Amino acid sequence: MALVVIGIDLGYGRVKVAARERRPFDLAAAWAPAPQADWGLGRTRPVFVDGRAYVIGDAAEARPGARRPFGTGLLASADALPLLGAALWLAGADGDVALGTGTPLGAFMREREAAREALEGRAIAVGDGRRERRVVIRRLALQPEGVAAAAWLAASGRLPRAPGYGAVLDVGTRTLDVLALELSRLEPLPELSFTEDLGLASAAEALAGRIEAELGSRLPPDLALRALREPVTWNGRQVGGPDGANWALDGLAELIRDAVARRLGGEAGRVRAWAAVGGGSIALGQRLDGILPGERARMTEREAIFANAMGFALAAERAATRLAARSGRGA
Repeated sequence: MALVVIGIDLGYGRVKVAARERRPFDLAAAWAPAPQADWGLGRTRPVFVDGRAYVIGDAAEARPGARRPFGTGLLASADALPLLGAALWLAGADGDVALGTGTPLGAFMREREAAREALEGRAIAVGDGRRERRVVIRRLALQPEGVAAAAWLAASGRLPRAPGYGAVLDVGTRTLDVLALELSRLEPLPELSFTEDLGLASAAEALAGRIEAELGSRLPPDLALRALREPVTWNGRQVGGPDGANWALDGLAELIRDAVARRLGGEAGRVRAWAAVGGGSIALGQRLDGILPGERARMTEREAIFANAMGFALAAERAATRLAARSGRGA
């Protein structure tokens, strides 16, 4: 049985997708029911998931009533299904799939069984109103975020097999995941690994508070996040953007430095190599330099954003290979 291999990082801010023989892509982690009326303006086409029509991703972000399933149990949540189905459709999935995915480190142990029960073996009808495909999740490979990124970093040579510790800092929209591992055996160190409620949303909330003090009303969360990277319009004024948000990103970097120093303590000196991944690492850029001893892994912005998704795809590939081997022995 040949399985389609897909890795999906169903993040708080963005959904990142890595599929075999396809360029990785992402979309906003938001959906809204598709409007019934067609007024002949606009080009957004709905995605159908199990017969229901949704506006998905960036086109849904600014719609009234948009859903953003930010809970740590989102893999097993019904609110996550439109995003998962849209990702499978856009990735070209058809038939039997080996799906790699996961949750933040801090939620993984309590969420993995619910996710497995909700998704493994599940059939999902996906389409665009004209075509439809039936996707069956035959194998579900689950890993914590950070662990998946570390697997891809090691496979691509960004983390060396060497004496000492390695670390992966995954800076997301709402969480900071820090995975510590022993490099020579690539074994995670749970005692030093952690999740904190700290991410780009922390900087966005600080920025929204300052703008509220100036203009009298608060930016919605989606606009506040966007204002960290580009100017936005609020109450008839242009606010945010690099010049207006640098102070908020500086503050976030300091909070992350404090968290890493507090949680790793004296063991930080053992770190030989480390990496920063996730969309938050791009926004923070050089602000994270020197946060740990050792060499910071070099990668492109795109690689940093998709590191977990590509690690999830590796896990799905292994699951598909194991299934094929067992099927061959049973033939």
